[in-house]
Amino acid sequence: MTRDDLPDREGEPVPLAPYRLVWLALWAEATPQEEAKLTEYLRKALAPHGTMVVHARGPFRRTPEMLHFEVGLTPHGSAPDCLRALGFTWKDDFGRNDEWERPVNGGVFLHPAVYGAQAGEMEAAAAPRFQTGDVVRVRDSAEARRLGLVGAEVTVGGPDYDDDTLPARRTWYYSVLIEGQDESEILDEAYLEPTGRHVQLYGERISVSTNGVLISPSNQHPPVGHTIADRL
Repeated sequence: MTRDDLPDREGEPVPLAPYRLVWLALWAEATPQEEAKLTEYLRKALAPHGTMVVHARGPFRRTPEMLHFEVGLTPHGSAPDCLRALGFTWKDDFGRNDEWERPVNGGVFLHPAVYGAQAGEMEAAAAPRFQTGDVVRVRDSAEARRLGLVGAEVTVGGPDYDDDTLPARRTWYYSVLIEGQDESEILDEAYLEPTGRHVQLYGERISVSTNGVLISPSNQHPPVGHTIADRL
């Protein structure tokens, strides 16, 4: 489903979600000596699309001849519109084409040195309160009682939301990992409270702060189903 497919009232435009994030993972054929210059170039190239932070991660561990960059961008307009403006497309048969690779189409993405890119987007009424690896306590609710989890401490596996809900009205739910249980469960954000503790899951991940800034190294994107593949 695209933003254009979402219902509106009597032809009114779909309101912008208060929280909007476009993330990019980029791999560039460049040396460490070129990293600072390339980082600044990427900032300037992306500036017309919104406010952003560009993280230079240095040589990518699997292909050290390439530099790895991560971008968190708050677009001026909707996140899907921003992705389209960057050249990522939606196909009804396959969903969004969220990968760009130079050998496939021979083009240039942002800078001639960029060899490959992956992207994704999030839109909701507010930023996710929790991130992957946060240890949270389960509050009382009908679902928590059904699962026998009231008062239990569980670990957040990843946030997500209902894509069929208008972006400005979306709220978060989380897959949570329970000690001694192989399968995760799903709980709404409203029924989770922080403990102030955090554990690392699944290797290094992007951490999204409350203002959408990426604050830790990553090989994966926060929402369930939106993963930066370790593919190079």
